[in-house]
Amino acid sequence: MLRHMATVRPIPSPMLIRFIRNAIAWSPVWVPALLIWQISVGGLRPALAEQKRLDEERPAVKERHRATSSDFEEMSAEHRAWEDPVYRERLRRANRAEDEAGPR
Repeated sequence: MLRHMATVRPIPSPMLIRFIRNAIAWSPVWVPALLIWQISVGGLRPALAEQKRLDEERPAVKERHRATSSDFEEMSAEHRAWEDPVYRERLRRANRAEDEAGPR
């Protein structure tokens, strides 16, 4: 018997219904505005600040890159030379000649 009884639900106030209808009606205005605000505050400003910081560090990074590239080229040349048996033999002979000459 209780199963067939009608249930009474609370009726929302007319003010709430009118607010929701107005919010939906004005959504073409406030949704893009909210999106623009989120992009500018949450995305654009931090990105511009990071770009400025990176631009300030660019000369130091380029200098470090130039220095490490130069070091790399020197080390690569030395590595190639040590793999050359002719170079190793010439170096060994030069060291032996220096040892035999002795200090002056």
